[in-house]
Amino acid sequence: MKEYVFRDPVHGNISVTDPTVFALIQSPEFQRLRRIRQLGTSFISYPGAEHTRFAHSLGVYHLMKQVLRHLTDRGIVQIDPEEQALACCAALLHDIGHGPFSHLFEKLTGQHHETWVERVIGSPETGIYQLLAGRNEQWPARITSIIAGTWDGPPFLKELISSQLDVDRMDYLLRDSRMCGVTYGQYDLERLIQTLTVVDGHVALTDKGIHSAEEFLLARYFMYWNVYFHKATRAIETVLDKMLDRAVHLVRSGQRDQIGFLPPSLEPILAGRAMTLAEYLQLDETDVMYAIKRWTESLDPVLRDLSDRFINRRLFSGIRLDERLSRVLERQADIVAAVRAAGFEEPEYYYHIDKTSNLAYSYYVKPTEGGSPPIQVLVDWTQPPVLREVTTMSDVLKSIATERVTRYVLFVPKEAAEAVERILAN
Repeated sequence: MKEYVFRDPVHGNISVTDPTVFALIQSPEFQRLRRIRQLGTSFISYPGAEHTRFAHSLGVYHLMKQVLRHLTDRGIVQIDPEEQALACCAALLHDIGHGPFSHLFEKLTGQHHETWVERVIGSPETGIYQLLAGRNEQWPARITSIIAGTWDGPPFLKELISSQLDVDRMDYLLRDSRMCGVTYGQYDLERLIQTLTVVDGHVALTDKGIHSAEEFLLARYFMYWNVYFHKATRAIETVLDKMLDRAVHLVRSGQRDQIGFLPPSLEPILAGRAMTLAEYLQLDETDVMYAIKRWTESLDPVLRDLSDRFINRRLFSGIRLDERLSRVLERQADIVAAVRAAGFEEPEYYYHIDKTSNLAYSYYVKPTEGGSPPIQVLVDWTQPPVLREVTTMSDVLKSIATERVTRYVLFVPKEAAEAVERILAN
């Protein structure tokens, strides 16, 4: 087939020459990702954060091709062309199951996006399945296994999709940093790829990659605290979460008429009815944003107010708790009363303790806890090869990136914030 080139702001030209890959990109299920933002509500904090799961997925596909080319050109591994194609398709499709505003909607559907990924790829009713099965009837199941981590082929292929050193993170750190206009997520991608190797079937780094790993993991650490956990983003997520809770309450309590406009694509999820795959794939952020805009005229005062706050960026105030978490729990009744006194008759929709927690790198994962194995550094190509866990060779990572940090913030409307602060101070 002819070469198709996608111009990308992060990687430059992304070339597609495999007809199956191009057909997957053109499928309705993949095109839907153009209507799912990569960073959900982060556009509230960073005006440029309007990039999509579509662009990110192309980037992950591109990086998988780059990494596999590096490993084969250097003679590090021999990869069957069929398995290379499977890995590239898995990279392209790894986010195919994301819904609008991603993780917020997982709570409403009761299913993680990984479950929807498996359904989109594995259901004969989708165009994705038909394209993959048309190439090889085993492809849908094999690609799903790479993404899900159950793949029984060469382990490094599934590790490149999901691990502590995968092409997903490699792309989203650079992409999110670029589109948000910050430098926290920048690292030397080319050097990191050049120092990747495979030992006993698993992804590792050469000893020249220690500084690249430090850069990469610290970029992840700073992106979480400065972008993904930005207080304004968490504040508007709280508004969105409470708004959807209110809409769910109205629908399930027989007050559907109080909502006003309700797009058919949202009705099943608000009603608590199990969504069919076809219904889920009809839902994107266009539906949600239009519904919220219409809800600013809802007959229900709570839904109307929360929708207006979301549309017009009237954020809740965030009160850092730090050591005061126990104080909030002790004075919870007083805080709720203060919120009600500020004019909010149903304070449960205007009060939220937000917990954010991040561990940039886990250097030891107990077998019973699951998770990704630690990053190994190849020190010597002896038999057997000598590998060392990366933090044993980096004081920077051991002292910073491996420490779990947890923060608590109390979100309340600005109208009630001063009264709540006084309660916490006494």
